[in-house]
Amino acid sequence: MTRTNIFILIICFVQIGYNGFAQKEEQPNIIFILADDMSYRDLGCYGQQRYQTPNIDAMAASGIRFTQAYAAAPECAPSRCSLLTGKHTGHSSVRTNSSARGQDNLLDEDITIAEVLKGVGYNTAFTGKWGVGLPGTEGVPYKQGFDYAFGFYDQTRAHTYIPYYLRENDKKVEYPKNMGFEMARRYDYKDNKAQNTYDGNGKLYIEELKDPTGFTYSENEIQKAAFSFLNKNLPEKTGKPFFLYYATQLPHGPVITDDLGEMKNYPEVNQLSREWGAMVIKLDNFVGELISYLKETGEFDKTIIFFASDNGYSMCGYTERGNGPDWPDDPWLKNKGPFTGGKFSVLEGGCRVPFFVSSPEKFNPAVISEPVWLPDFFPTACELAGVNSEKLELDGVSLLPALEGDLDEFEGHDFLYFSKGREQAVRMGPWKAYRKNPNSKTELYLVEEDTYTERNLAILYPEKVKEAEEIMKREHEPHEWYWNPWETADEYNTKKQKATETGNSLPAFRPNGMEKLPWEK
Repeated sequence: MTRTNIFILIICFVQIGYNGFAQKEEQPNIIFILADDMSYRDLGCYGQQRYQTPNIDAMAASGIRFTQAYAAAPECAPSRCSLLTGKHTGHSSVRTNSSARGQDNLLDEDITIAEVLKGVGYNTAFTGKWGVGLPGTEGVPYKQGFDYAFGFYDQTRAHTYIPYYLRENDKKVEYPKNMGFEMARRYDYKDNKAQNTYDGNGKLYIEELKDPTGFTYSENEIQKAAFSFLNKNLPEKTGKPFFLYYATQLPHGPVITDDLGEMKNYPEVNQLSREWGAMVIKLDNFVGELISYLKETGEFDKTIIFFASDNGYSMCGYTERGNGPDWPDDPWLKNKGPFTGGKFSVLEGGCRVPFFVSSPEKFNPAVISEPVWLPDFFPTACELAGVNSEKLELDGVSLLPALEGDLDEFEGHDFLYFSKGREQAVRMGPWKAYRKNPNSKTELYLVEEDTYTERNLAILYPEKVKEAEEIMKREHEPHEWYWNPWETADEYNTKKQKATETGNSLPAFRPNGMEKLPWEK
């Protein structure tokens, strides 16, 4: 059965109320704000002390904040795929940032949460960084359930905040005043070559442009697009609720901001750290504007807002940039959190993220330590919209009982499965099992109390190790193009060669016309 037929069947069940697929009379508006590379302690509510994020903190304080929340993957594309489909990387369509084919995409048979919500009456929009479907593929947002889409479809092009163009549905929106921006230099942190220039007021000044102050900053355009969608799709105008997936670029590097704001007051501090802080503050300001807008339009009490980051720590502001488990903490921001590892690794630092849900009218404030992850959004949104998602065989569970304060009714997870190439990990209750590759011994940590994973207890709890290894074996389905954990580097390179020889390689897109990215040989 095709994805289309399955989806039609589900929607028919919703419409006729068959077998529990009943639509609620009052469906809430749903907004998901997904930050990009935001670290665990980038927000005041999670312990940031160098600057304040009052709007996000207030939203978290009035909502349900999760202290042990995970992204489903330690990098952008697979995390977004899992969020949208409710599937973990053992059998999702997008498992790493690139496969042997290149930057891969969602498939036609994938069912996204946008498709489900659209099918039960929601107006749907995506703005920001997509990363799971290049132009010309079936994975573009307007073919995956979104009525409106605006931003970067290509994840590598989304590394720039001074774009030559963005995309609105199937069209390009060009920014000719940005032409000439030297993106390659922003990757080169050695000898301060990447350093941006700001005037005495903290405003960005791009020397290589004909008009150094006349540029367009992408995040401002993305914010405008989000408000434009909301203006046109307020329920009082359309009679329908809305779903907005706001996938901001902030604060992903290479760092650059149109305004340093209060961060200009610390000239003695590494500029890269100050820019990162300014970018987080910019997102906080947007959240403040969004909350004010919802209150002014009377939609605040009818809206449920989810907030999270797409993966763990990735401070892109170092002369010697880290990778995988080797990310050093920022000496000034101290924003990594009490974890080992970082982006590109399934260690705690790569997958632990800030995550909370806010709707003061519907949910009482709470702090919950139960392990949860971003795939839980799919079944939660379904239940909020009145859709029974059990037939979809998701890896997430509905958070609604926990949000409503009934932890006894919250089923939780028997396990959470993570993978990145040959690397695998499993979270089981208070335990975290980790294996660098199938030839390595599986490590076991009581991660609830040993967040730095310093004490390997595998020898003391062999049955737990065996349980984790069985999950690793069972949950990872073979994939033709992605690097399966049991494959060697030579076997994966053979896949790349096969993709080239059979015409299956995908086109490579580069920020502002760059021929190569810094990490490409």
